[in-house]
Amino acid sequence: MSYLVLARKWRPQTFEEVIGQRPITQALQNAIGTQRVAHAYLFAGPRGVGKTSVARILAKALNCQEGPTKQPCDRCSFCQEIRTGISLDVVEIDGASNRGIDEIRELRENVRYLPAKNRYKVYIIDEVHMLTDQAFNALLKTLEEPPPHVIFIFATTEPHKIPLTILSRCQRYNFKRIPLALTMEQLKKIADEEGMAISDRSLHLLAREAEGSMRDGQSLLDQVLSFSGKQISDEEVIEVLGLIDRKILHEAVKALADGDKVRLLQIAEEVHRFGYDIKEFCGELAKLARDLLVLKVFPKEGAEHSVLIDLPADEIQELSSHAEKFSPEEIHSLFRALLQAHDEAARATFPRLVLEMTLTRVARRKPIISVEEVLERLRIMEERLISGHESPPSALPRQGVTASVAPSLPGESMDQTAVLSRAKDEEQEHPAAEEAGGEIGAPAEEIPAGLSGEINDQWKEFVLFAKKKKPPLSSLLEHGSPLTLKEDLLEIGYPEKSFYLERMQEADNRSALSALGAEFFKRKMMVRVSGIKPQSPPPGSPNNGEEGRSVRKNSRKNQQEEVLSHPLVREAINIFGGRVVEIKFL
Repeated sequence: MSYLVLARKWRPQTFEEVIGQRPITQALQNAIGTQRVAHAYLFAGPRGVGKTSVARILAKALNCQEGPTKQPCDRCSFCQEIRTGISLDVVEIDGASNRGIDEIRELRENVRYLPAKNRYKVYIIDEVHMLTDQAFNALLKTLEEPPPHVIFIFATTEPHKIPLTILSRCQRYNFKRIPLALTMEQLKKIADEEGMAISDRSLHLLAREAEGSMRDGQSLLDQVLSFSGKQISDEEVIEVLGLIDRKILHEAVKALADGDKVRLLQIAEEVHRFGYDIKEFCGELAKLARDLLVLKVFPKEGAEHSVLIDLPADEIQELSSHAEKFSPEEIHSLFRALLQAHDEAARATFPRLVLEMTLTRVARRKPIISVEEVLERLRIMEERLISGHESPPSALPRQGVTASVAPSLPGESMDQTAVLSRAKDEEQEHPAAEEAGGEIGAPAEEIPAGLSGEINDQWKEFVLFAKKKKPPLSSLLEHGSPLTLKEDLLEIGYPEKSFYLERMQEADNRSALSALGAEFFKRKMMVRVSGIKPQSPPPGSPNNGEEGRSVRKNSRKNQQEEVLSHPLVREAINIFGGRVVEIKFL
């Protein structure tokens, strides 16, 4: 047949024509120019990135009639024979089919003879990792000290399978995957030279499907050319290659961002009806989730986008509009769910059901709390429990029963040793305080006597104002009581040794509170944070004696019920997917 496939027709014939491997070609040219050519080379890297092509070009550069030269002429008889594969002195061996010790023994005998016509006898062994251990051992001595007229060039996609004794005798060059932009540029050049009419979007699909292999990209272009002729449409490229329509993928991302379960089920039906591979669809959707995360990290357009995201500009712009609707934690959760669905769909009897269940589950868009925020909330809860001087429901119960969140999933656990130990100690200390007639803490909501209703109203308005301006600060203010509110002084009281008192006495919080007070009251305010001592019940009150113990018992029961219904406790249960259990101390 006279037809030559594109991958062979466009094989590079000089170092300058090699795409994406400039460091390697430059090193080889410098070695030839300085006459420092090694006797053995190892070219390692993925398929279709130029290993064998560079080996042939190196053989031509060493044996060119004008050489050894950095630029083989590709016109002399020596270059033409090497190009067409008929040179007697450049021997290409398939390591997969000539892997035994007998073939290597024959090679070892032939290297002793001088070249028939050329300056060097070059042995190119492709997929050299397929040789047996015995064959490698037979090659060792010859490889270490070959005759001066012999050059060995090994090519492999799996260098880790080659014995170290062989690697140590070779100069190794690692070939990289060809960037998508360079692959697309080369395919566009080929299409123009071949007279094809093809869009940049189709070229991008071909280059992306090639995954860094120039030979794969050229073979795919050849396949599309055979189907469509010179006029190639985007739809034909998608149909021929069996690719998933990018529009469906972006519609799925949009539906996930909007929480549209109905549309997601329709998309799952379309994927199934058109015969797309469910596993591949989940994988492509997971790649888009990764691109969403990159857009969250680099929200502004720039060089980072073109380097980290292998997508056309219009797709990046569309993804950017969806990225605003996701938090980084939601994207991480989405990625994990899609990756799990990818693995399950590969071995599931009904992969469509796996896709539907996954999409509808991740579309719920429940708020996701980061690990750092969870740890901070748990730290605050622990400090509240340890302080032991606040009114319920800010602290967990300490009288006789301790509430804890028990993980409901296997493998999950919470370290509560310190919390439970402290609760037991406080359980023993609490009756002593009760016998002395004391009461632990004062209600944070209680307004001291003597403050007018107008001041109380102003305080409530100030707390509401703080909620809008500084929500974290307002959560602390809600647990305080206004002791003094004058022209230029605002004094707030908190129970002594409480968590809220310590937080409000921090310099940053007091500074922010002063600024907030000046903004609300329209004048400069001095803010003072004071501690409130626990109030003792009057003599003869029901808190003393048997009646008092009965009242305290009922109050403890009410306290436990309030704590178990407290939002923080319920939130901890929701976060860890747990349940509340009771631990009694004897």
